[in-house]
Amino acid sequence: MELAEDRLPSSLTAEGVWSEVEGVELVGEIQNKPAFAPAITPKASSRPWPLILAVVTFAVDIIAVTASYLLAKMVAHDKLFDGTIATIQGRIFLTVLVWPVIFMIYGLYDLRRPTHATAELQRLLNGVLMSVLLVVLITFFASIDISRDFIVFLLGFSLVTVVGGRLLTRRLSHALNTRSVTSQVTLIAGTNDEARALARTLQRRPWMGYRVCGFVEVSQSGLSSMDGLPVFGTVDDIAQISRERSIQSVIIAGSAAGGSTLQSIDTALSADISVRVSPGLANLGAARIILEPIDGMALFSLRRHRFSRRQRLVKRILDIGVTSVALVIAAPFMLVIALAIKLTSPGPVLFKQRRVGAQEREFTILKFRTMVVGAHAQREALDNEADGLLFKMRRDPRVTRVGRFLRKTSLDELPQLFNVLAGTMSLVGPRPALPEETARYAESQRGRLRVKPGVTGLWQVNGRHDLVFDDYVRYDLFYVENWSLTMDLYILAKTIPALLTARGSY
Repeated sequence: MELAEDRLPSSLTAEGVWSEVEGVELVGEIQNKPAFAPAITPKASSRPWPLILAVVTFAVDIIAVTASYLLAKMVAHDKLFDGTIATIQGRIFLTVLVWPVIFMIYGLYDLRRPTHATAELQRLLNGVLMSVLLVVLITFFASIDISRDFIVFLLGFSLVTVVGGRLLTRRLSHALNTRSVTSQVTLIAGTNDEARALARTLQRRPWMGYRVCGFVEVSQSGLSSMDGLPVFGTVDDIAQISRERSIQSVIIAGSAAGGSTLQSIDTALSADISVRVSPGLANLGAARIILEPIDGMALFSLRRHRFSRRQRLVKRILDIGVTSVALVIAAPFMLVIALAIKLTSPGPVLFKQRRVGAQEREFTILKFRTMVVGAHAQREALDNEADGLLFKMRRDPRVTRVGRFLRKTSLDELPQLFNVLAGTMSLVGPRPALPEETARYAESQRGRLRVKPGVTGLWQVNGRHDLVFDDYVRYDLFYVENWSLTMDLYILAKTIPALLTARGSY
């Protein structure tokens, strides 16, 4: 049995940090700013890029809204203008100026707000609906004659053009963040596992706009560095550290800091530094949180999650439907791959291995063989390039020429589609675990075994082999605790570009 064919370790330790599907999402931002700060004002910075980006976003919104007016009028009335802009119907275009005002009210130009895509889209949809409603009211009171068809088409076209424009500006923002042009110099408060996971995630995702420069400890322990980043001191000195290091953002690991520490950090920092706090609870998704204000305090109410029979049925129907289509499309490629393996390397075409599935039931996983026969016997003589929990080598000499291509493209995992049809695996789920690994699980880690393992998952679309194993575990537990059909569809959609770019695979 070629145990080396698998890329998972024989032991693990778990850590918890709340993560959203796209990356780290923090429960709250401490509103450490003046009460009447103007919405479009960026953080204090010597660089004008945040303000420039806000102006660009404003201009793109105006262009997108104007385009939706033109398209709606052309489709509804078969013409753009009845004469000039001064005509009754032409004056409708003056209401374009209403839209950015509504968008500003909804905080769509507030650079201090978290810019998670889901939250921005929700505010954007509300802004568009409110703007169209206001246009209807203005045309009624101003006696501007427009048709119902125009309003319907305006709503439809504006949703497309405005959302499309925002996607373009987000791409621009991500590009600038990746190049550290608009990213915030960020300090992590805490030095525990959660703080380390936060730092790893933000470093792996520079487009999110947090440039982590180091840590501060909650209590003095003498650490000078951690995970390649400096530890500047303790939270008692955070005000001085923030001035010396030009800190623009502080993220507090909730499991490392108590209420008094949070309050002292909030009080010590100047108003132009944003402060965000993770809840200190493992595997907690945004959809499960309800914030309840009680007499000047904030309570997090958590929705409990469990798989119902209906949800399992829907997931199974999705698995069978998508897998059946995928196998029909992939069949010719699988035949070519099988021939290539057989002709270039002695040994079987398929690699078979025992894994642990849902409810700790063992099954046989199928993959195309990518290593030479007897690869496991050679493992002890090789140098592990991973963090000690994983065995990974970028140039593993046991991998065949065809196998290297199959691993790079993940085509070696195509036979797992038969596992999905057989019901032992799902299209989306945790990584399949080895029996010797599950024997060493802590009780909290056994949550990974509540659902079927997946051909792909959050670990697949968030870095694959670039991740440390603690992050594999974290993503798996997050998936189990926050599963939804929407999440499965999202992961499947993100898997395609992840495979095409071969990001984190070798």
